[in-house]
Amino acid sequence: MRKYLFLFAVIAVISLFSTKNSSAQALTYDVINNTGFTLVDIFVTPSETEHWGNDILPNSLFENGSTVTVTIPADYGQTCMFDMKITDTAGNFVVFSNIDACKLVTLQINGDGTYQYLATK
Repeated sequence: MRKYLFLFAVIAVISLFSTKNSSAQALTYDVINNTGFTLVDIFVTPSETEHWGNDILPNSLFENGSTVTVTIPADYGQTCMFDMKITDTAGNFVVFSNIDACKLVTLQINGDGTYQYLATK
């Protein structure tokens, strides 16, 4: 019985430390398309890197005037600052820099390359 209690205590301690070290969480927020174009991709990358990740657009098309909920995967790390690249149906793209995804609830992206936080945490 003591052996099992000791084993349980060891597992509990390991779990506690594992939880503290894996504090990165997926970041989810809404994006409003105010670009004037139908979009086909949304890519994000931590602002300190130059490698775009996978397309996080949940639909195949993102119509102008509509809203989608996007999720930045937890495996991007613990950073809050991201760059976002959108592409339209003609292959044109715009990059939005230094978006604080940790405080973001709703982001509006505009056709002139600007964005606004419409709601924050």
